[in-house]
Amino acid sequence: MTPRTTISIGIAAALAAFSASPAFADDGKSMFATNLTGYQETTLTLNSPGSGEFAAKVNRDGTAIQWVLSYRDLPTTVLQSHIHFGRPGLTGGIVLFLCTNLGNGPAGAPTPQACPQAPVGGATVTLSGTLTAADVNPQPGQGIAPGAAGFAAMVAALRNGAAYANVHTEQFKSGEIRGALGKPQDHGDDDND
Repeated sequence: MTPRTTISIGIAAALAAFSASPAFADDGKSMFATNLTGYQETTLTLNSPGSGEFAAKVNRDGTAIQWVLSYRDLPTTVLQSHIHFGRPGLTGGIVLFLCTNLGNGPAGAPTPQACPQAPVGGATVTLSGTLTAADVNPQPGQGIAPGAAGFAAMVAALRNGAAYANVHTEQFKSGEIRGALGKPQDHGDDDND
């Protein structure tokens, strides 16, 4: 089995564990997974040896997101990782921090965990956590408010393909690997139809 296959199985296992919890029961619009590559980065497409996977599960009442992130083979120091508000091919604001080594989490929010390093040829690193309204980094220019309203907007963004996860590095500070989350919809609601 290749390291990527092993990680994909790990992400699948994480999603299965999310589904086992009644609070996170899947209703067809609450699980999101993506592969992260340099090919999805903006404003420049990148040829990076790095890769990764991200999976998330929104709980039944839309008040929490459990997530797991794995990445590997990043040639320079990992700085931070986030969920951004932005459609595929577009750059969007940082709304939810997954990890940071810069001490720059959202004001008044819980401190994000540190990002492990993943040098080329080294081991794959995996981290996980749970996000809530307290973790929202508002993006007023994009209509993302703080707190519960902003969190609800990000759940809607996930369900409408208007969010992505990425990992930022020393070499590529605006992001080195990225993956789109959700299926693009053009609804104002948070339905997946």
